[in-house]
Amino acid sequence: VFADTVKAINKVEEIGSRYGIGRDMHIGDTIIGLKGRVGFEAAAPILIINAHKMLEKHTLSKWQLYWKDQVSTWYGMFLHEAQYLEPVMRDIEAMLTSSQRNVNGMVSIILRPYSYTLVGVESSYDLVKNDLGEYGEIQKGWTAEDAKGFTRILSTPLRVYYANQKKNGK
Repeated sequence: VFADTVKAINKVEEIGSRYGIGRDMHIGDTIIGLKGRVGFEAAAPILIINAHKMLEKHTLSKWQLYWKDQVSTWYGMFLHEAQYLEPVMRDIEAMLTSSQRNVNGMVSIILRPYSYTLVGVESSYDLVKNDLGEYGEIQKGWTAEDAKGFTRILSTPLRVYYANQKKNGK
């Protein structure tokens, strides 16, 4: 554990770069419409960002994750196009900050030459670990009758649509 965030990032960079992790090529559009290409090595950002994304997948709800990704992409685009002082940026920052309130824990990573694997998450906010069941394995939160009822309710918009189509001879 590091008290200094910059020292922690530098240490991750030192370790990750020994494995050749984070070497890549970026091709993008500039604000004036020209395409550019740049090669880079960024072991720490690659490892930290992807470990954080794994932690988010475990601790955010489906819709929190969806909207956080949408908003962060928009934020990045605005930032890249010199719109940092646009007032909406403060609104986006508030939403992004709020989305992170339960995103904490430890992510285990295995490093290999030129690659890495995120292998585990430990967090008291982990939504994967619950008492209702295991994805693709077992469920304890509902009965077969509950599932039939849910399916019937979920199918309502499609039943309405196809009944309307039939009524109109289609």
